[in-house]
Amino acid sequence: MVSNPETGSWSGQRERRQHGRFSTRIPINTRRDDLLRRGQAEHRAQCRLQMQDFSLGGLRADSPVPLRVNERLTLRLPGSSTHRPLALTGRVVHCRRREERYVIGIEFCQTQKDLAASPYYQLPRLFSVAFDYSVEPPRLTEERENGSA
Repeated sequence: MVSNPETGSWSGQRERRQHGRFSTRIPINTRRDDLLRRGQAEHRAQCRLQMQDFSLGGLRADSPVPLRVNERLTLRLPGSSTHRPLALTGRVVHCRRREERYVIGIEFCQTQKDLAASPYYQLPRLFSVAFDYSVEPPRLTEERENGSA
C-alpha cells in the first residue's frame, strides 16, 4: 500500500481516499466511452494507461494524453495464465500534468446498464490480477545460472 500515514498526502495533495492503496503496474487498454457516444472513430477513442495503484474506490494511472474530468471509461486489463482479461468501468475525477505525462484519477462507477459490467462485481478479480503482476518471476537457481543443472 502506498500513502504517507503522517501527512495523509500524495505529492503535496491532501489524501481524500477512504481506502488503502495497493501498488501495482498493470497496463490498461482504455476505451473513452464518451468519445464513442459523440461519434469518434473507435481507434481515436482508445488510449493506453499504466496503472500505478488502486483502492476499493478507484485507481491512479499514467497517461500519454490528457483525459477530461467526468469522462466515462471502460478499462480493459490484460489476462494472465490464471485469469481471463478484466473489464472495469469508471469516470475520470482528476487529470494532472506531470512532466511529459498525465496522472489520472479514476473513480470506479457503473457507467453501463448491464450489472455484470459493474466494477464492484469485478473488484475481487482486480486484486487477483494485481497479485499476478506484483509477484516476481521465479529466479533461476545458481546451478542453472552456471549451466551445471
